[in-house]
Parts: sequence; structure tokens; C-alpha cells
Amino acid sequence: MTEPRDNAAPIDNAAPIDNAAPIDNAAPTDNAAPIDNAAPNKAMTHPFEMRAYVTEVADVAEPVVKAPRTARGALLVGARVLTGLVGVGIAVVSIGAASLLPLPSHGVVPASRLVTPVASAQQRICAGPLLRLSDDAGRAATSVSSVGTPAVSYSQTVGKATLAPLASTDSTTGVAPDLLTLPPRSNSSSSPLLSGSQVQAVASGDLVGLTAAECAEGSSDSWLVGGATTTGRTTLITLSNPSNVVATVNLSIFSETGLVTAAGTDGIVVSPGGQRVLSLAGFAPNISSPVIRVQSRGGQVVADLQQSIVRTLEPGGVDIVGTSAGPSTLNVIPGLVLSNGTAVAARQAQSGFGDLSAILRLYVPGTDSARAEITVAPEDGSAAATPVRVVVQPGIVTEVPLDSYPDGSYTVTIATDRPLVAGARISTAGTTGQTDFAWSASTM
Repeated sequence: MTEPRDNAAPIDNAAPIDNAAPIDNAAPTDNAAPIDNAAPNKAMTHPFEMRAYVTEVADVAEPVVKAPRTARGALLVGARVLTGLVGVGIAVVSIGAASLLPLPSHGVVPASRLVTPVASAQQRICAGPLLRLSDDAGRAATSVSSVGTPAVSYSQTVGKATLAPLASTDSTTGVAPDLLTLPPRSNSSSSPLLSGSQVQAVASGDLVGLTAAECAEGSSDSWLVGGATTTGRTTLITLSNPSNVVATVNLSIFSETGLVTAAGTDGIVVSPGGQRVLSLAGFAPNISSPVIRVQSRGGQVVADLQQSIVRTLEPGGVDIVGTSAGPSTLNVIPGLVLSNGTAVAARQAQSGFGDLSAILRLYVPGTDSARAEITVAPEDGSAAATPVRVVVQPGIVTEVPLDSYPDGSYTVTIATDRPLVAGARISTAGTTGQTDFAWSASTM
């Protein structure tokens, strides 16, 4: 029981609870302690009734009056507030100081290994001897035989290159292309340079003419612009693999009518150190303007074309076509020589000699046409070049004539808004009427 407060005011006006309804069957509460100072009321016989009664008494109790704060209490409160402020200040200073201290760090040194690149030998593959689809007697038209041997010349900036034939070839005569190899030099501060070329003059039956070709590096993606498979035009594709792994080659052939679909153009196997020779007419007969893309997996290959022409029974020349630069918006063909224009025009007027004309062959991959600006500039600067603008349709091979230019040496520049590949053909005619031709590839 709560101790009575001395200064508590008596509750004079507490009304007696006369109308509380009795709770039937409630058990009497015998041990309940009497509530002091409570107003008289009926006997409480249920616990809930007692709680209600106590609540009413509490509700009418007079509020407690706080004693006035003494000076000593005020000092205690002030001390407590001051202590709290000092604590907050210490916390702020501690946090600020902690932010100025360097944070702990943990690092792991990754495992490292010193790798020294091993210099590799430089290699160049020459095109090899001229080929024909028959033996010396004109029989076995499905086999390939070589004619003569080219003269190979080469040079290097450091060291000494070696020249050796490839291990195997499809030629029945067994004369394989030459492989140029320049061993690495570990004590050289720069990579040595290696270049080579071959030249061959031939006068054997239907093969009459002069060829010259660069010895080239292997590539996994190259373009050939040249050749034809119309009547009297023979074009062979040569694939040489200088590496030590098998090369698997896919050919994509495009013509004046679009992509050529043919069996056998995918999955062509070229053994390490070997050469394959394929007839273009076996894939795409009777096309006048082929462009070929050569892609390889495994070993890289050097791709070339060998074209020969026979008009009725008259040899019309022979040439080796090297790879052109890949699709680009700027193609340059240097050293294009136009000569004996009057004699060429006279032979060109005869039946079957239409392909003596000088032409620029263009191909735009993809589905969008290209606007081309063609500039044929004399290399001696004797005359200003006037650009020619043409639209090159995509997916088909386009040829632009170059017959209107006088004899001379020219650089041809093709600037376009879409990447394309390019090559050029020129022809010549002798005083006796004998003809020859040559293909020039884009160098950039």
C-alpha cells in the first residue's frame, strides 16, 4: 500500500459509486486489504470491479506539486550539461583526427613472370614457275605441269637469307615455289627487312609472255583482283603454305553478276610446306571479271593467280597476279604503264581482242554502293590530273576503262566513301601484232 503523503489534499467531492451493478455469482474477496481514505461504496465482490474502483480513485487524485528547485540542484544540472557538452566535443575531435590519419591498407602483389619474346624467322613465298593444265604434249588436261623456272632475286638488311623450294606441290613435274627464310638475330636492335621477287619469260606453245611477281608473306585473309575464265582465258589459283601447320582455306568468288556459289570452295587443305593449284573455271566458268577472297585457318597461305590467254590459236600473253590490299576507302596503284596505244587500239578492234583494253577493276563488299573519285596522275607531273567520279554498285564487280589516257607511267588513286578492293590491267602490242598483258594490284 502506498504511504500517504502529508501534504496531499483530501478528496472531499468524490461521489459515491451507488449505481454499480452487482456481478452475480462472484466469489467474495475475503483477503482484500481495505483502501484507506476511500469514499464509502458498496462491497466489491469481483476483481474487475476492484480495478475499476482503484482507477476511479486514481483519476480523482490531486496532481503532485513539484518542490521548487534548490541552488544545489541547479548546480548539479549545470554540471551534467557541461559534462555532456565536453563529451560531445571530445567525440567530434576524435572523429576529425581519425579522418586525418592514414587508413590501413592491404595489398597483394600479383604473381609475375618475366617473358622474353623469341624472335622468329621471316619468310617470303615466291609464286613459282608458270603452270599449264596439261603435260608437255597437251594431254592430261586435268593435271598441272610447270613450264620453265623463274629467276629469283632477294635482299635483306641484316644477316643472310636462304632460298629453298617448298616440300610439295600439285605440279606433276615437281617444281615447287621457292621459300625465302631470314633467320632471327638476337643481338639486333631492330627487325631486319627482307624482300624478294621473281621474273620469268616463257615461249612454250600457248604460253608466251613475260611475268614478274613479288615474293609475299603468308596471310589468313587476302584478296585477288584479276583473271578471267571466258573462252581462251585460263586462270589458276595457287595456295602456298610456308608454315608448319595445316592450312584450311575457304574461297569466296565474286563476278560481274555477283557471288558465285560453287561446291568445293570451302575446306581446301594445304599441307605444311606445300602448294595447291586449283582451276578457277572449275568453280566459276565463263566469268570475265573475277575477284576472289582467300581466307585460311591454321597456317597462313600466300595466294596468287596465274592467267594465260589464247585467242583462237594465237597466244595472247601470260601473267601472275599477286594479292591486292584489303577493302579500303583509299586505294593506290602505282607504276601503271600505258604503252603502244596505237598498236593496242588496232588489235582491239579485231574480234576476240576486246580484253586488250586498259581497265580498272573494282569490287565493293557489303550492301551499300560506293561513290568513287578516280585520279590518274602522270608520275612525271607533266599534266594535271582530272578526277573521274563514278558510283560502284555493291556485290558485283565493276570495270572502269582507262583507254583515254596517252602513253606514259601513271599512279592511280581511288578515293571512296565505302571500302573497296581494286586492281588494274594494261596490255601491249608489238610491231608484229603479238600481245601481252599485266595486272597491277592496289598497294594500300
